[in-house]
Amino acid sequence: MVSVLLVDDHPVVIEGLRKLLATTEDIKVTGEAHDAAGAIEQARALRPDVILLDLRMPGASGVQAIRRLREQEWPGAVLILTSYGDQAYVRQAIEAGADGYLLKNAPTEDLIAAIRAVARGRRQLSPELLDGILAQFSGLAREATRRDADLSDDDREILRQASQGSTNREIGVATGRSEIAIKKRLQVIFAKLGAVDRAHAVAESIRRGLI
Repeated sequence: MVSVLLVDDHPVVIEGLRKLLATTEDIKVTGEAHDAAGAIEQARALRPDVILLDLRMPGASGVQAIRRLREQEWPGAVLILTSYGDQAYVRQAIEAGADGYLLKNAPTEDLIAAIRAVARGRRQLSPELLDGILAQFSGLAREATRRDADLSDDDREILRQASQGSTNREIGVATGRSEIAIKKRLQVIFAKLGAVDRAHAVAESIRRGLI
């Protein structure tokens, strides 16, 4: 049996969730709270397997409640159930220690499945939020690649010019350097990218998302 603590500042939402979860055989609502302080107090007293937590409430937010619970090494799962799908909210909740993030328009079966999943230690995320999360991670990966390659903004500009077919002389004119300086800098760039020539360097920089 999965024990659940419901936390939402709207009584009608609490009542709806109670009725919904009462239809299951393996999920039992053991308590409710209407703000972050109440959530923390009830979590300590009831030790539920899962806290179904609203994000925006009077006083401290759901994210702040999660942080306080995790600081106290509370071991249960926290599943955010909210109307807010902004990526900043998702990131803050996950960083604070949430085990899942579900939107309130999620189908009933998805909510029930998510409660069961986080109780077993699995992460859950509303499908419509996945693209945004993946885009964020992709951006972070590209930024990490840029740092690992140790290319300066000037290096990337030289590569951009080279990718457009510009000669060393043309790149020098565009960047205010001599043709010889561009040739030497390209040799340094090749070494940083592990490239053998200009075409290889351009291809590798494009593959890594550097230009």
